[in-house]
Amino acid sequence: MPHGTAALCTDFYELGTIGGLDAVLHELESSRGTGVDILLSPFVAAVLGIGDFGNLGRFGVDDMIALLEHDDCVELREWNCWSAWLPIEDQRRVYETALRRRRTIGGHLEGLAGPTLQASIALGIRSEHEAVTAHEALERVELGATVQIRGGSAARDFADLVPAITEHGADPGLFSFCTDEQELASMAESGHIDRLVRRAIREGVPPIDAVRMATLNAARGIGVDNDYGSITPGRVASIVAVEELASLPIAKVFSRGALAAEDGAYRLAPPPAQYGPEARESIVIRRPLTRDDFLFELPDGDIEVRVIGITPGRLATEERIETVAFLDGRPQGADGVARIAVIDRHLGGQERALGLIRGLDVADGAVAMTANPGMMNLVVVGVDEDDMCLAASRVAELGGGFAVAAHGRIHAEVALPIRGIVSDAPSGEVVERCIAVEHAIRDAMGSPFDGFISAAGFACLAVSIPSLKITSRGLARVSRSEPTEAVPFRIR
Repeated sequence: MPHGTAALCTDFYELGTIGGLDAVLHELESSRGTGVDILLSPFVAAVLGIGDFGNLGRFGVDDMIALLEHDDCVELREWNCWSAWLPIEDQRRVYETALRRRRTIGGHLEGLAGPTLQASIALGIRSEHEAVTAHEALERVELGATVQIRGGSAARDFADLVPAITEHGADPGLFSFCTDEQELASMAESGHIDRLVRRAIREGVPPIDAVRMATLNAARGIGVDNDYGSITPGRVASIVAVEELASLPIAKVFSRGALAAEDGAYRLAPPPAQYGPEARESIVIRRPLTRDDFLFELPDGDIEVRVIGITPGRLATEERIETVAFLDGRPQGADGVARIAVIDRHLGGQERALGLIRGLDVADGAVAMTANPGMMNLVVVGVDEDDMCLAASRVAELGGGFAVAAHGRIHAEVALPIRGIVSDAPSGEVVERCIAVEHAIRDAMGSPFDGFISAAGFACLAVSIPSLKITSRGLARVSRSEPTEAVPFRIR
């Protein structure tokens, strides 16, 4: 709110996956009085989970329909011409319900071009957040879709997309901004959508156009411009007051006419959300974690294996084939390679998988987390089995969250005891702890990687975005037009 965000288009699909429809409805109700209007945008991932590689089955098509029928719903999210191929019964009813209720159709057009792109937009798709090059952006806006320039923590497409406006002359009215998984520490330290407005202005977008991209264009892209996006009669009176446009210093934020933030401070006092025991007991790992869970069951010697490759600022991963020396279950001399483990935390913790990941630049220690896209399982990244076990065990004790361990001790932690992904502690305290985790990843683990937590999390999302991922059931190869398939860690 102090960064000027008074309305948020989101899906709560993680809560749906973990806690079902009731969890989503509870969060919607808990948002009342916060000053942030929730514009609900249900995403079919809550129904799908990650398909054959994990689905709790707690949120079904009927639940999806219920959200599409909800008064707060404005959009059906992440659709394309391949959506009907997803292994979900009654997919067509979801799309037809959205059309009947006049919900906007939001796209997921990652990697699409030519006829498949045209067919997807012909379904009625109004917006797209997966463009990663200026060429892709231009092709999408020419076909009538609003391109949401993404500035998240793992996916940072800004520098590659803004030239579509500043160099290729595309109409700024066809672009808006989005975050798509921005880490809390980043938001607190750098800003939310406001930071993207400032950056656009610095890179040559006229200030008025940059502001429109964050307001009017964003509202049009999700079909809510009759209520949001402009200071005109009949619209919601949520207004950001700034000293001047070029640097956008936010002085005051009004939400529906009420002063909600001033000089960087939140001014409202909503009642605290109430959560029952079912929301606080979501970490279920019956067999204790041990250091052996983070050692490979492989013979000593050089072995050809699959390695997940990470590129800064990109969600797509590589499937790398590398020869790695192993000794006593540990990779040897593989500079830049870390271990990544995924442990089921929903159904007892029996499913456990271990792989290798390159690109996160871990030099020491480990980090464990239960906040990540897809299944929100317990994910651990590190180079030392004792520290990996320590961090993972600590997160389980916390009831979910983050923990960084190095040299046998915990350096920073955040408890997320609500379904393993949410905290009801005071926001200032949570922000402070999240920043400490970011600093510990840099200082105790020696990783300079920007957006570490999000990048590691997306490496476990075995749907839609290629290529090699890891789940609690092992490695998975993702392609855009074929079913996800299991692949072995060891080549031969």
